[in-house]
Amino acid sequence: MKKNLIILFLFFGYSCCNAQYDVDDVRIQGDSTLMGMKIESSFFSDGAFLIETTGARFEYVKGELKLYQGLDNNNRRFLSTIIFENEPNFIKVESLDDHIIFWSKDLNIGIYGDSTVIISPKKSQDLKCKGNFKPDYEGRYKGELLLIDDKGGMEIYPQRYEAGYKIKTIELGKVEWVADYELNAKERVMIAAFPGKKFNWEDSFNTRIVVTHGAMGLGEGNIYGEMPPNSTIENWAQNFDVLVLFYKGLYERPEKDIKNLRSHGPYIIENIPEFRRLITTAHNVDLKVVTYVGFFEYYRKFHNAEPFLEQIKKLKQQYGIDGVYIDGLSFDHNQNLDSNKILNWEIVRRIRSLFGSEGVIILHGTHGGLAVETAPNIDAYCSATLNGEGVPFQTVEDDYIKYNVRKYGISNTIGLWRPDGKHPQTITYKEIIDTILKMNCREATYAHVPLDKAPVGKYKWGNGISSAYSYYLRRLKHLEDLYHSGKVR
Repeated sequence: MKKNLIILFLFFGYSCCNAQYDVDDVRIQGDSTLMGMKIESSFFSDGAFLIETTGARFEYVKGELKLYQGLDNNNRRFLSTIIFENEPNFIKVESLDDHIIFWSKDLNIGIYGDSTVIISPKKSQDLKCKGNFKPDYEGRYKGELLLIDDKGGMEIYPQRYEAGYKIKTIELGKVEWVADYELNAKERVMIAAFPGKKFNWEDSFNTRIVVTHGAMGLGEGNIYGEMPPNSTIENWAQNFDVLVLFYKGLYERPEKDIKNLRSHGPYIIENIPEFRRLITTAHNVDLKVVTYVGFFEYYRKFHNAEPFLEQIKKLKQQYGIDGVYIDGLSFDHNQNLDSNKILNWEIVRRIRSLFGSEGVIILHGTHGGLAVETAPNIDAYCSATLNGEGVPFQTVEDDYIKYNVRKYGISNTIGLWRPDGKHPQTITYKEIIDTILKMNCREATYAHVPLDKAPVGKYKWGNGISSAYSYYLRRLKHLEDLYHSGKVR
């Protein structure tokens, strides 16, 4: 009994000791271990530390945090030195497989299993990043940097609309590049090395996606009518693994007005019996069902993430959906100054925690072709990410395509390209598909349905197999055969 009391006292004492350190500014909800990323090992002594994650190593001593990157922990390369102005003496507050959090009187930092660092200053101070590699791609928007070469790279993303920062100097185009900032108190910075995980080849061959809307314009109880019949769902399952349902004909609309689209929700199923039938039939033939949600539009309107997440939770609990298609995160739009990459990272982490490792998260991340459109540490939690909608391109070798559409070797999730931006007519669909597969991206397809009015008579749902997609499937099968024969890795 006495021994048990001593153990209880020590545990209680440890908890009380750590409770005095407020680190909520760098404690971000979610779980990197669900995607095969974690804190692999750590060592801490007298304010210094060494932390190994699945994709990086962090070494801190006397005001300098050295960042190494690489999935082989015996062969990691030195990327950058992050220099803190006041040589903070860190106290370790929390240590889990997902993260380790440190407190100091000048700033807090959290290091995560996906190789992300969140830095939160408590007073105005300088933060300097010195490079040790020459990026092939140097994406920049103001002080935000996305630096990529053929081995991976790193992102440096000061928050766009928190307490604010000043750029002292940014010098790129060389191995020893420099990014030097003056941060105001509470101006957080997200830095990440990537890729944080390996590319999953088998998943890439077994994430064939077909997209449609909720209903076809027949039946009652729905502004469009019945959802796809069982025979159509069973037919889709022959060629696809994931069925994505967009919002038209899926969710309720005010006054049943089909023109009142409201992609921001609320996400209330219009025809519950039909939706339950669709999910049951799909699951019986091993077809996963993913429903549309639009965080971009939702956050623009409400500036509150919690009700958005609650709606997704209800869809999963009430209907057993397998995941969500997220139509944008908190991006700037006209005068809506919404971009918040740390919030975006947390949203995707929490949705991944909700659906688990087998759930499907598809992120539409296009943001007008911005040079820092991609955050690889966010993409790493997704089953697939889509970029390119409306983004013009001159060739299939454009930088945007190679470094924002492509995910292989960057986040190592599955990249999807929507090549509908203005481009020369000489670029054929075969050239686009060949480029997609060369980058180890994959292709989604669409089974369209009339949306503006009910069709006359019975409507036959499309099978999603266009001539272009047939060509893609043949090329994908060839790539899969090469992989299984050991000729592609």
